Amino acid sequence: MILDFIKEQLHLSSPLGLFLVLAVGVAWLWWRPTSRAPRRYLLAMVIGYWFLTTPAGARLLVGVLSHGIPRVMAREDARGADAVVVLGGGVATAAVGGEIGGTLTGSSLLRTLEAARVFKLIGGRVLIASGGIPRPDLQLRPESEMMRDALVKSGVTASAIVEESASRTTREQALAIGPVLRAHQVRQFVLVTSSTHMRRSLAVFRAAGFDPVPSAAPIRSERVRPPPLVLPNADSLWLSDDALYECAAWIYYWLRGWVKLQ
Repeated sequence: MILDFIKEQLHLSSPLGLFLVLAVGVAWLWWRPTSRAPRRYLLAMVIGYWFLTTPAGARLLVGVLSHGIPRVMAREDARGADAVVVLGGGVATAAVGGEIGGTLTGSSLLRTLEAARVFKLIGGRVLIASGGIPRPDLQLRPESEMMRDALVKSGVTASAIVEESASRTTREQALAIGPVLRAHQVRQFVLVTSSTHMRRSLAVFRAAGFDPVPSAAPIRSERVRPPPLVLPNADSLWLSDDALYECAAWIYYWLRGWVKLQ
């Protein structure tokens, strides 16, 4: 429960997190009205928040995490893999009158489209869509179901798609996918996830005994004009938020011994 609260609330785009940052500055200023320190604190927070919500700031954070992570751009890049594993990146679900529906988040959609592209490029045999219900109190359908629907719409044959719907975390995905790979006699596979998530995912899968070929999904749609470098926008806020979360997750996974560095 504590980890769920931290993941939900104490991050860059959280209203509660932003409120706490501002509340500290206001309380400090009220307590020490003649001091320069609270004013400097508030100014630093404003400048920092502005930078992290701009494309320039987001690119810097994403670049640190994704530097050197490749994409499979030719069949030879896949090192003989005949399968693709795509990791879910979140969904939004709702229920009305007993009807349940859902849609992929931007990150999940980009990962799914990348998986479909790679699968068709390498002439794949099996495509595993991995993602369960991390928060049953908030999520009503597994991520894998919605990824499957998007994969079929992208031209992947439904019979080639295998759903892994039990996992809730990256580590659980690495552990759950092993039996699926063995059941379909898969020896080598391409791992698809976001560029910020890829380095941790590779380390987790290696710790589980795999050596996948990475193919990082792009951070945004290819046919959308990027915003000005210094103009704050929601997309950059989300990217920075995701990058900071990955940094924290790296530390947590390393402390638990769940990663294996190459």
